[in-house]
Amino acid sequence: MKGQKYLFLILILILGNKFSILGQSLIWQAGNYTFFDNREYFNEFVAPQTMFGVRTFGTIGFAINKHNDILAGADLLYEFGGTIQAKNLKPVLYYHHNKNTTNLYFGTFPRKDIINLPNVLQTDTFQYYRPQVEGIYLEFTKPWGSQNIWLDWTSRQTDVNRESFLVGGTGRLKAGSFFYRHDFIISHFAGPAIDIPGDHIHDNIGLCAAVGLNLSTLLPLDSVIISAGYTMSYDHLRTVYDFHFKHGSISEIYARYKMIGVRSVFYLGQGQEQFVGDHFYRAHYYNRTDLVWYIFNNKNIRGKVQFTIHFLEDKLDVSQLFTIYSTLNGSKKIKSDN
Repeated sequence: MKGQKYLFLILILILGNKFSILGQSLIWQAGNYTFFDNREYFNEFVAPQTMFGVRTFGTIGFAINKHNDILAGADLLYEFGGTIQAKNLKPVLYYHHNKNTTNLYFGTFPRKDIINLPNVLQTDTFQYYRPQVEGIYLEFTKPWGSQNIWLDWTSRQTDVNRESFLVGGTGRLKAGSFFYRHDFIISHFAGPAIDIPGDHIHDNIGLCAAVGLNLSTLLPLDSVIISAGYTMSYDHLRTVYDFHFKHGSISEIYARYKMIGVRSVFYLGQGQEQFVGDHFYRAHYYNRTDLVWYIFNNKNIRGKVQFTIHFLEDKLDVSQLFTIYSTLNGSKKIKSDN
């Protein structure tokens, strides 16, 4: 409730300051993200389930100039067959700066198209159930590469609630068809202000590093990318057990021609211990192959139908995914009446 009051106060201050907004642009965006994710699993690592719902969002704000924006709005999740709950209404309120080599988000802002980690580090259900990053994102970009780092504060400590946060980042280098990429994520879980007997601080870290080739300009396909690399996880429950390190190799091939795409990922090594990663990677061997039909792919609407085959150790599982992401946006110059 306090957060809603603060949001309302900030909007009043912005709207009330007439002299600061004259000559600037009013900007807005609205849209939804519909998902049907049917997971037919029969393994010890990941539970079977069907996730079916829609997220609707809207923001409005001001382009202070061509490099700085302030936006506010809300994001609502409705899962089909359920009920609308207050906890599924999330505020959106952030400042965005984008100039030359620097890209900065500060506040609570959309995750989609900003943070994109491999599934071994962060499961794709984040986009369904935690679409907003509550914190800060900073990226530096050059023609030869980029590096970003972000903080997502997932729980504020109270007498009964734990303190928890995620820190992550992605770096890229490129030279011709060759590229290098690394990703990392740090998960920290502390206790509430009133200690729980037998409770301990939990730290969890994941890392991926890979090299590859982008052959899209050399082959008669729209996209061909291959990569191979290393991944590891680190887990530590303080005063209970020492550092657990798990290592493995991960490789990937992706190809697309017009509306059809194929992606296959191979993992081999020790079972990873990633809190927020896809638990399929807790197996010693895992191969995921996605067959994708891109039914929409333009400025305002993106949609795909995906059939996935999961091979892990002695099991074969399948899943089906259908998503549509649609947006509308616009701007209007604010003029003086004089």
